[in-house]
Amino acid sequence: MTRLQHSPYRLTLLGAALAAAGLVASLPAAAQSSAASKAEEDATQTVVVSANKRLEKQREVAGAVSVLQGGDLERRGARDQEDFLKLTPGVQLNRGDPNGSGITIRGLSSQASPESGGGQQNASGSYLEDVPLASPIGKGLVADILPFDLDRIEVLRGPQGALFGSGSLGGAVRYLLAKPELKAFGGAVQVGATSVSQGKTAGSLYGMVNAPIGDTAALRVVAFDRTSPGYIDNKGTNTKDANEVRQTGGRVLVTVKPMRELTATFVASTQKTKQDDFSYVFGDPKKLEHDNPSLGRGTSQFDFSSLTVDYDLGGAILTSVTGYWKTKTNSAGDDTKLFATLGLALPIVSRVAAGSSDAKSQELRISSKPGGALSWVAGLFYQTNEGSGAAKQSDPSALFGVVDLVDLKSTSEGTEKAVFFDGEYSLGGGWTAGLGARFYKTSTAFQQTGSVFGAPSNGPLLAGGDDGNTPKVSVKYRFGDNMWYALASKGYRYGGVNEGPPQTTFKSDSLWNYETGVRLSPAAGVQLDLTAFLLDWTDAQFTYFEQRGALAFSGIGNVGKARSTGLEAALRWRINTSFDLAASVASIDAKTSKDVRTLAGRTPVTIASGARLPGTAKLQSALQGNYRFAGPLDSAGRFNITHTHVGERVIDLTAFYKAPAYDTVDLGVSFNKASWTLAAGLSNVADKRGIMNIQGTPDGNQAFQQYYLQRPRTLDVSVRYNF
Repeated sequence: MTRLQHSPYRLTLLGAALAAAGLVASLPAAAQSSAASKAEEDATQTVVVSANKRLEKQREVAGAVSVLQGGDLERRGARDQEDFLKLTPGVQLNRGDPNGSGITIRGLSSQASPESGGGQQNASGSYLEDVPLASPIGKGLVADILPFDLDRIEVLRGPQGALFGSGSLGGAVRYLLAKPELKAFGGAVQVGATSVSQGKTAGSLYGMVNAPIGDTAALRVVAFDRTSPGYIDNKGTNTKDANEVRQTGGRVLVTVKPMRELTATFVASTQKTKQDDFSYVFGDPKKLEHDNPSLGRGTSQFDFSSLTVDYDLGGAILTSVTGYWKTKTNSAGDDTKLFATLGLALPIVSRVAAGSSDAKSQELRISSKPGGALSWVAGLFYQTNEGSGAAKQSDPSALFGVVDLVDLKSTSEGTEKAVFFDGEYSLGGGWTAGLGARFYKTSTAFQQTGSVFGAPSNGPLLAGGDDGNTPKVSVKYRFGDNMWYALASKGYRYGGVNEGPPQTTFKSDSLWNYETGVRLSPAAGVQLDLTAFLLDWTDAQFTYFEQRGALAFSGIGNVGKARSTGLEAALRWRINTSFDLAASVASIDAKTSKDVRTLAGRTPVTIASGARLPGTAKLQSALQGNYRFAGPLDSAGRFNITHTHVGERVIDLTAFYKAPAYDTVDLGVSFNKASWTLAAGLSNVADKRGIMNIQGTPDGNQAFQQYYLQRPRTLDVSVRYNF
């Protein structure tokens, strides 16, 4: 039996054990635990989201929206995207170095590997508040916002072209911050420690203060200093536990409400990440080591600000969202092993790179208030982005000083203008019909200069643009506490420019999403969501490799057609006041539907129709059990166990690199009394070496595979005090 065949059986056993534990639980839970359980159940029934840029109940949205509450993530000890995205059906994290991971939603991925030679948008968008973090001229920032003091994370599955624009082909991940409270002073301090199997131990410190300013304003300040301990040894530099990562930063939020009709919130935040070495392993994926001759150091800075103003017009709300963000990165790496596999053996090949990108955006929209037969939103959007980059590969061991092998610089800019609308009308008898669309116009410009092996590689200024529309049509039928819906929606993504010489352009791509689902409440305390979808992808952008002389270059090309079909299911079952279960599963079949001709190594390759899309497991599941009990010293105790399964994946379209399936079990326990909370979490209990991503050479050379693994067994302990 294969590992994949074993996994559903193990999942069933775990589910039965969890259910039995809850049904026979006879320990008396504290009254406060029961009250908390009832409050959580009520909150689950009435979760309100703004996925359609107006307030709606989550289970009444014609589409698939998962909500991860910030407080719940904190209780579970979630640290980053690796911890919480695995809880969402159809969503997978293709891990890279800090801020370089990729998110795949419903099988939509151009290349799972962190390598890419083109200025390409991510297939799935990231948003902080209502500000898009996707760059129209490149990968932009894969935001990894720390869960501390978040209100919630909304994961929107399926294209969001009508309301969110470009870069949300597969879906979007929205981070929503906890806002200042106008009437209450308070705060929190949290101290923690993290210890990694076969690695180091490091500390973390978080703080938040909320302070009213008079009767019409409030200030909320958040600060953090978190270190993720290293656990990968660099044998080449004789450095143990080299890949330590430190993140520092904070944010200031100010809300002003000078009159009942007007509310304005200003956000300013910064986050700096410092990495001491690469986080991949080389050679044997079961050994936490690599042997680069030098350390792969890097820093990144993410600065963000926004101003959101809401004005109540009586029958509608007028909203203005002004956003600005900037990223700045610097890295020093090592390509000695890569060059050696390409027949260019040198004592050392150093790589340094730097880049920056800043974006400004403005959205003005008007939306209906909750209630009424007609629910609608309409607005205007504008974004501009400018970027620059420089990368150099050098041989510092050359006889006559440092010799630059590759030295390239680039500048780029892009704009997007759009008008959008979306609405739903209640037809009576439980039926509702919806219609929406976005009309957009984009422009891009890119230029690269420099040299490759001493030869000039100066490209012309390449400019382009696009225009079009992304419609959306839906129908819903409510029967009792249940709902059925059907949805057709379209998404698109910018075209761009390949950076490797000679510079070439690639077209924008788009897709149609056809989706239907039910939101069922078959019994008290039970919620069941079932969704089926088909994604039809046109002019799909994929990474390819070409060998030009001694060097391999990666780039982006349009391969024509691809298709992803799948089923998603999510269950939440409150068995009793002490015990509840949550389970999700996604089955996805994502493939090309047209032959693709590309180059791998020096040999032309035709990838036949039906090739699997990269970075997507055919089967993914998550099972969570939560148990509340009376803790010591009259505290309210909570225990949780989570099992996740990720099926085998291919990492690139050629299927040279394959990642096997893996399973993970996480445990957590917390005790709360009055203002104090003591929590501990143990992730990856069995200390497995699940492969989340692979980076390698274009010809599938087995001598050069860099593996990005899930974190080893990690213990997190924290103490929090609320005041």
